Amino acid sequence: MQNKPFVIVGLLALLTLCGCQQQVAYHQFRHIYEPGWDKTDTLHFDIKPLSEDGAYRLDAELRTDKDYPFQQLTIQIEQTVYPSKERHHDVIACNLVSEEGVIGGDGISYFQYQFHVRDFDLHQGDSIHISLTHNMKREIMPGVTDVGVRLSRPH
Repeated sequence: MQNKPFVIVGLLALLTLCGCQQQVAYHQFRHIYEPGWDKTDTLHFDIKPLSEDGAYRLDAELRTDKDYPFQQLTIQIEQTVYPSKERHHDVIACNLVSEEGVIGGDGISYFQYQFHVRDFDLHQGDSIHISLTHNMKREIMPGVTDVGVRLSRPH
């Protein structure tokens, strides 16, 4: 049983990776239909009442294809926490392609990206309404195929 130390080390590494994962409270995408994401198309996400108090992380997610014409995409994200009606407004610059032309997302013909928006201290029973729009000069952004949000709790 010469491989026993390697098996134990492998299992410990796997347990460590699993222990560092975030607990996802909400994760949803909205599909963008051709010809692309129109500046007037506001995407809405409604997070149902949370089951636990704690620290939460909000991320915006994008999927693009080869038709996206720019290095960056700017997104406006408005969040309203209920029942307190606390409002937040964030604008994030999503860097998709480096100046050297290297695509930063994961994938081959479609590319997925995740961008941190903000951290929240939320309470059990809080719900959140989130609205996203793009904030680019061009009216229609071709090549954006899906836009999503993820709310998670670090372990």
